[in-house]
Amino acid sequence: MDGKVLFNEKCGICNFEIQHYKKRSSLEFSDCSQMDDKYLKKLHVIFPDGEELDGIDAFIYVWTRTNGYHWLGKLISLPIVKQLAVFAYSILAFMLYWRFKLFRNI
Repeated sequence: MDGKVLFNEKCGICNFEIQHYKKRSSLEFSDCSQMDDKYLKKLHVIFPDGEELDGIDAFIYVWTRTNGYHWLGKLISLPIVKQLAVFAYSILAFMLYWRFKLFRNI
């Protein structure tokens, strides 16, 4: 079952990265910049049955389904590497979220 990847199209960094993945995969991507803050804080994948992935788990989903990034999905899935990635992503996602919230109306 394929999920829809939600990303903040209005965030220049997020959009740049996702545009690259769009060219290399057949995943469905959707802008979440007008949705609840929950979706602005992390990358999300939503499935038709209501299941959701977020953060690093969402990135692993994208990478394992994107040409040339399968290796990255497998690497980040390793337990110790995944814990480090979760920590690093939580900091980066927090900074990008607040940058977006503070400067989106400028």
